[in-house]
Amino acid sequence: MLLWQDLKRLNQYERYWLQLFLLLIIFSTCWFSYSGTDWQSWQSIALNWLLSPVSAISGVLCVVMVAKGLLSNWIWGLISAGSYGFIAWTSGYYGDWLLNWGYFLPAQLFIYYSWRHQLNSETQIVRMRCLGKHWLWVLALILLGVWLLAQVLAGFDGFISDAFKRNSAVYGSLQQLTGLSLSGPVLDASTVVLQISAQLLMIRMFAAQWPLWIANNVFTIFAWSLVLLTEPASAPYAVPTLLMWIAFLLNSIYGALSWYRGAKAN
Repeated sequence: MLLWQDLKRLNQYERYWLQLFLLLIIFSTCWFSYSGTDWQSWQSIALNWLLSPVSAISGVLCVVMVAKGLLSNWIWGLISAGSYGFIAWTSGYYGDWLLNWGYFLPAQLFIYYSWRHQLNSETQIVRMRCLGKHWLWVLALILLGVWLLAQVLAGFDGFISDAFKRNSAVYGSLQQLTGLSLSGPVLDASTVVLQISAQLLMIRMFAAQWPLWIANNVFTIFAWSLVLLTEPASAPYAVPTLLMWIAFLLNSIYGALSWYRGAKAN
């Protein structure tokens, strides 16, 4: 019931927005998966035709509900983190798998317990908050976290450092593009630290989460674009995922405007 009630709470613009990106994801899945699926392998069929669209669709629904401040986002977040984590595991991106199953999955329960007592009784929209001057401390901790994790990824060999690399070809492309050996680790470290920090601010209902989501979405779109350029065969699952992150970026901009207005009003 909660899912249906929250869908009805979206205004006309938000419904059109949601329908547009859902159609784009479904179309891209059908277009690229038809030629890119190994029809002799049930794993390939499940990955391209089931898990990839489920992950993208639930992810878009989740971020739309978060931008609106509606509680049902945690249910879509569970589905998205579970399916996206499985895709990451089967694709060998163990860092993404660990982040989604080890952090984002349990975080949805914290969102539920934190938000459910902070809903406006009339609109059922969560009470949004301003972070104030504490933003400087958050920024300092994020920069420190990015630097430390980048050093770990750059300085250690083995499973841990390899696990957090979204795609080894991306590292090579970035190094060739920038001339800096640390560019790949910095990109991966940035996306990991930004997502963790933004999720924590989201649990506490702070509008300051949105600049972090925006930055993370920009970095991730760049990374998946490099994946497509360096490995064109990844198109069946990479294109729907890339469209999902583009939808996340546009939605994050809308969410920032909505939440800062709501936080100021509160």
